[in-house]
Amino acid sequence: MNKFEVELQRFLMKARRSTRGVLPPLCCADGFKLSVQVGSSLYCTPRSDVGPWTRVEVGYPSRVEPLLWPWAELPGDWTNTVYPYTPAEVVAAVVELHDGFADGNM
Repeated sequence: MNKFEVELQRFLMKARRSTRGVLPPLCCADGFKLSVQVGSSLYCTPRSDVGPWTRVEVGYPSRVEPLLWPWAELPGDWTNTVYPYTPAEVVAAVVELHDGFADGNM
């Protein structure tokens, strides 16, 4: 796992422990935001509240992000769709592309 994959797992585990509902948005240092959700009833692997997760449910990015396109439920509506079972390493690459995690995520 690279640095961003480790940080993503840390963010998800911390967020899972602090809330039983929807996780807070993942915010990147350049202002990019997206929903990353994991849990027993979500589009993730494993489908549990305990990680590490190899695939995650992503949704509603604040801007168009082509790295996510292969997983879009509604191709073409890039900022208003869910991206089920997105590989965690792809989400980590998106975070890296957008200058890493914003302060306050971790």
